[in-house]
Amino acid sequence: MNETLWVIIGLVMIVVLLVLRMPIGVSLLFAGTVGFSMIRGPITTLETLGSRLFDIGSGYEVSAVPLFLLMGYFASTAGITQDIYNAARAWFGHLKGSLVLATTFAAAGFGACCGSTTSSTAVFGKVAIPEMLRFKVDRRLAAGCIATVGTLAGMIPPSINLIVFGILSRQSIPKLLIAGFIPGMMTALAYAVMIYVRVNRNPELAPSLPRVSRAEKVRSIGGIWGVIVLGALVMGGIFTGIFTPTEAGAIGAAGAFVIALGRKTLSLRSIRDVLIGTAQTTSVLFITLVGAMIFSSYLAMCGSTTAIANFLIGLDVPPLATVSGYMLLLILLGCVIDPISMMFLTVPIIVPPLLKIGIDPIWIGILVAKTLEIGAITPPFGINAFMLKSVAPEFSLPEIYRGIWWFLQVELITLLLLILFPAISTWLPSIVFK
Repeated sequence: MNETLWVIIGLVMIVVLLVLRMPIGVSLLFAGTVGFSMIRGPITTLETLGSRLFDIGSGYEVSAVPLFLLMGYFASTAGITQDIYNAARAWFGHLKGSLVLATTFAAAGFGACCGSTTSSTAVFGKVAIPEMLRFKVDRRLAAGCIATVGTLAGMIPPSINLIVFGILSRQSIPKLLIAGFIPGMMTALAYAVMIYVRVNRNPELAPSLPRVSRAEKVRSIGGIWGVIVLGALVMGGIFTGIFTPTEAGAIGAAGAFVIALGRKTLSLRSIRDVLIGTAQTTSVLFITLVGAMIFSSYLAMCGSTTAIANFLIGLDVPPLATVSGYMLLLILLGCVIDPISMMFLTVPIIVPPLLKIGIDPIWIGILVAKTLEIGAITPPFGINAFMLKSVAPEFSLPEIYRGIWWFLQVELITLLLLILFPAISTWLPSIVFK
């Protein structure tokens, strides 16, 4: 049978299963296993499936995922989120934009402790929304802020998205994590500028809070010492090469546990909830990862990766145009598919050919992470919008999406800058890893 037809059969199987509302991981695993079995037979398929499962289960770098998730859950249990928010409110509450600015910078700080966008959105939906509404912040601006700033955790290290991208594309996870720092902070600053300009034009959107005393500001910093130490220890270790990402995740999880223990926020029930939450999220990611690897092996066996690479090489267009086309595809897919599924579907198929034509793997990793951020807030799916709706049911989805619109424009502008200026993504890892 023609190799192209085998690929089409595999893709059709995935589409049918997704239409039947099967999880993306199961869809990829089923399509890859059936396709592999049709070509190589059941014995070889079972051997390949077993080896892939062993590779995932025994992979050293893969273990960074549950460790960083555990770190985020313990940090949230310790009340670190509330402390970051209080400090940001003390320092930025008197500016135009008040609590919206404070939430943006607090989310950037919490991103250094939690690599999950949905978790960050849920946490700040509970912490910041009541305060914003109490101080008469515009409902749409408040909703758009919470739904969007959670995506900063998907770029600022330790980003789970970047770790998974590194596993799928077989690239250096430390380099990817380091590369996400500048784009992540640039995005946070871009949000802040947009908020300040909007509120400057219409002060009623977010009334300023009374200026607090210098002593109170200093005291607020004292409340976030745990975040500062944790972030400096984890990212400093990765920056200097003292820790691998897995070791940094272990140290971060242990540090967050100690902080929660010291603050007496832990109980047997909370520890159980943390462990179950980490296990559930990790299981979903790992099942999807195994499915993606099996399906990518099937595609490689069909020769599709080589065919796509030859097609891209044969295109008479600059590499920048090819990368831009991939980003456009991801943005369109983000309207109907959740961000993580979008990455698992496209990275094994498209990224290897891009690397063969000379595209920098770190640059493309950051661009993929950025488009995942955009997909998380793009209607009609917008997983972060649904997460905010679940923790703040007083908001309607149309209200949330109207609030997201201004932030979405900022995201598209920052994506354009990252595409046009690759050095934004590649400069820091080139300095750190000489």
